Amino acid sequence: MKLKEQFSIRKIGDEYMMVSKSGSGLDYTRVVTLNQSAAFLIESVQGKEFSAESWVDLLVEKYGISRLEADRDVQTLINALKQHNLVEI
Repeated sequence: MKLKEQFSIRKIGDEYMMVSKSGSGLDYTRVVTLNQSAAFLIESVQGKEFSAESWVDLLVEKYGISRLEADRDVQTLINALKQHNLVEI
């Protein structure tokens, strides 16, 4: 998988957002909010191919959670990215 490149991550206060890049700048009408761990995962793979398994590994390493919990969280994030058409498969 690969994230589509027309989006960038912005941190506003304590929240992270994926913001659409239009031809002339950022389009704040297309914003997807992210929690800290989702922003961490997305920032770790921007411009690169990745797999769900690699994201599970990152979550387990960074947060010390079980693989089952990490897998559940990764699947939720991937489904949200697919729903918003933000990932290329």
